[in-house]
Amino acid sequence: MADKPVEKKKKEKDEVVTIVGIPQDVFAWGLGIGFIVALVIAIMVFGRFRHWDAQSGFTHNISETSAERFLPEPTGEEDVRGRCGPTASGRWYYWQLPPDETTAWTDAFVWLCYVAHQLFIWATIYIAQRKRARGEMTGLKYSNRMTQYQWIPLFVNMAFHLLHLVQTHWTYDATAQHVSEASSQSSVIMLLVFVLLMEYRDRGLFFGWPSIHHKGKVSKALRLQQGPTNMMRKYHGYAFAWGAIYTFWYHPMENTWGHCMGFIHTWLLMLQGSLMYTNIHLNRYWRLLLESWVTIHATVVAVQTGGPGLELWPMFCFGFLWLFFMTQLFGLPFWKKIPGWTKSLPFLVFFSVTLGLYGFYFEDSQGRHWIRLNELIRIPFIEYMAVLWSWLCLWIFLKIEQFIQSKSSADTSEPIGQVTEVLYIFICLFIYAFLVVFSFLIQELDFKMDLTALMIMLVLIFIILVCVTVLLLKQIMRPIRTNKVVPSLAHGVISEEKSIKMNDNQKDNGSFQGESNTSS
Repeated sequence: MADKPVEKKKKEKDEVVTIVGIPQDVFAWGLGIGFIVALVIAIMVFGRFRHWDAQSGFTHNISETSAERFLPEPTGEEDVRGRCGPTASGRWYYWQLPPDETTAWTDAFVWLCYVAHQLFIWATIYIAQRKRARGEMTGLKYSNRMTQYQWIPLFVNMAFHLLHLVQTHWTYDATAQHVSEASSQSSVIMLLVFVLLMEYRDRGLFFGWPSIHHKGKVSKALRLQQGPTNMMRKYHGYAFAWGAIYTFWYHPMENTWGHCMGFIHTWLLMLQGSLMYTNIHLNRYWRLLLESWVTIHATVVAVQTGGPGLELWPMFCFGFLWLFFMTQLFGLPFWKKIPGWTKSLPFLVFFSVTLGLYGFYFEDSQGRHWIRLNELIRIPFIEYMAVLWSWLCLWIFLKIEQFIQSKSSADTSEPIGQVTEVLYIFICLFIYAFLVVFSFLIQELDFKMDLTALMIMLVLIFIILVCVTVLLLKQIMRPIRTNKVVPSLAHGVISEEKSIKMNDNQKDNGSFQGESNTSS
């Protein structure tokens, strides 16, 4: 009799639920990939049918229809909000209607679409995660089984993509008319920074170091505590959903390759979120594609929108490739099976090729070589510093939480009350609403600031406020079954040892059942 539960558990673990012979999560993933391919084709075909050919503001005067649709690139002389001042060309989003052609209806419609999309996806994540924490969802935490908590957000995301396509060809304007372009880019940068933080536990930051697998004294001394990382791994889904959906509704579905590469990226992120609690969600090769797609997108956009003079695409292409070869690549499981000295080889090849290009091919505005080499480290430096900022914010908040709990007699192993839960949810919603309103004020007040500096400022603000929501979600989702909250600072060592065991049993497809990711 005692052996029966074990047999049942093993049978449940080995069971593969299929659709037409394909594991359910793989089938849903394939459905999602097919959908975005079809959508990109539709964007291109419908745009071409209407003779849209607005590649960038620099092609405004040679385009067939752009002069009829948009304002030209800012000259700094026009008395129009967002088009004045020396930084206007970096602040003005080209693919928007002239302000005097918009109406209250066109403005309200796109915002209603965004808010409905955002709240619905947040709700599905919240309900699924709350039920899991309260023990109301049985079975393995991660499997190939698709339930209503995966199918519903998948089809809802599809529906809102189709709605956005219709809205683009009906009222056109997205939310770019009202919020800063820097806020759209910053929300995605924040998302990518959080990915680096989440993956830090298993791959470190530099050639797989210092991860939990390194036992040396130097590694242990320099390795960041795992409490903040573990907490972000568990509650990142809400921030990722905001970054993806906010950016998705910022842009109209214009038929340019830059727009399409961006919509592919936001869709892949939404698809990943829809596949929460599935094996596909944990697949490391799939996750690497999600994280590194920005290299393709940023390069295509820089080439497409680049004007006469200095070409900026190398900064984006090789800056993001630096991250790929120094950090992102080492999340793949095969690196654990080959000699450690091989980890530096891909980066050395990349760096050698890049040095050659900057030294003998790329030129600055005066035709000089080597001068632009400094731009190679701009993106990696910003992202690595932002990772440390994210970790520090969460670490401070966990310290504050520890102090409050030490002074309180409340039982932290029990779920919070309903009133407190509603209050925390309201605060989280208020914080995200504040981020949007703040971006709105930057646009409406015509805040004149260099685009790069503005993005960095917004990334830092977004990170610290989103980290507050993560801490609140940690309190809301106190599990009943284990009577434990997400590991705090004191649990870092325990988490590392458990993670090592889980990683040793990692599957060949790059995922393992015990990983603490939820939805992204």
